[in-house]
Amino acid sequence: LSKVLCPGFRVGFCTAPPQLVTHMERHYAVAMLHSCNLSQRVAASYFETVGVEGFLEKAVVSTQSTGKDLITKFLSRLALSREPSPIRAISNYLLSLPPEKDVLSLAGGAPAPSTFPIESVSVSLKSGIDFKIDGAAMATTLQYNRTIGLVELLEFWSKIIGMMNPYPGPERQTIVTTGAEFGSYLVLNALIDEGDTVLVSDPIYPPLLLKTKAMNANVESIFEDPVVGGLCPKHLRSTLENWPETERKPKVLVVCPTGSNPSGANVPESHRREIYDLVCEHDLLLIEDDPYYFLNYGEALNSFLHYDREGRVIRLDSLSKVLCPGFRVGFCTAPPQLVTHMERHYAVAMLHSCNLSQRVAASYFETVGVEGFLEKAVVSTQSTGHLLLLLR
Repeated sequence: LSKVLCPGFRVGFCTAPPQLVTHMERHYAVAMLHSCNLSQRVAASYFETVGVEGFLEKAVVSTQSTGKDLITKFLSRLALSREPSPIRAISNYLLSLPPEKDVLSLAGGAPAPSTFPIESVSVSLKSGIDFKIDGAAMATTLQYNRTIGLVELLEFWSKIIGMMNPYPGPERQTIVTTGAEFGSYLVLNALIDEGDTVLVSDPIYPPLLLKTKAMNANVESIFEDPVVGGLCPKHLRSTLENWPETERKPKVLVVCPTGSNPSGANVPESHRREIYDLVCEHDLLLIEDDPYYFLNYGEALNSFLHYDREGRVIRLDSLSKVLCPGFRVGFCTAPPQLVTHMERHYAVAMLHSCNLSQRVAASYFETVGVEGFLEKAVVSTQSTGHLLLLLR
């Protein structure tokens, strides 16, 4: 729909024999679950409003015109083989130009904004607050965007990360991902080669195992602490110190430190520091998959970023549990060298995440404020025992 509706929605279709679609669906399910529901719903509602014949009649084609490099040795052969997209480079340059430049570019295949049928989007929150997306904000939402994500959303999320954990370590960068699910997929693809070993907590979120299996990677389980819960640093130490000399040592440790899925356990603060020290001692990277951070009862726990003095932590966040999962918006905060390779993968896989969901999320944050978001993320418990986040 990029050329006939708007590219910012990131909606496309593949029509193929069912057997092929079945295997594509399996890949999609473990990579990002599904595409953005919001853009799909707006597109479907648009088609319902104008009708199929109306759409076909009105589809008018128009033409517009850093510090120590710790990461490189961990990169997979696939990541090292990827080159930057020249079209994306041109697009990023044009997006960086001030509006008064008024440059008409034919390089990126960007449709003329005048052909976009959507003028504005109005959002009503359950709290009674309303906001509207229109004008320049709507124009940039409907157009192609930077692969790394919407600038306004990245700015807000960096404030949230900074308030939670004023990290003392090396430079980091954040990229918007299509949910934390796709974030972990991008990270693992950038780091893992066939035959590499990934350390995970036991029990572990099952889709992670599907990703590593597809990469022909090995998985080594680290038990959770039987007393306080969360990944057990003693077992991690024992595993690393007794690793067979004839085998390649693990590259990464994957930890879900807050409300670990499926055990629900938290890694205690003292264990987080010990785990990070072991990661440094044995030269690993730590993937902190933390979508349940805001669902923690009691005192907030520090992210592993808080202890990251060497640039070894790769943090994955998600709006699925604190806003809504259908938006498919997540974040990966990592050393810039890794984000660069993730961005190259992203650029050829899907260009960028859905702009509409990013814009609504950014506008929501702008409306309630960063402090308001952190204050109003209230955890409640349903009668079924499941966690429900109420944005009041």
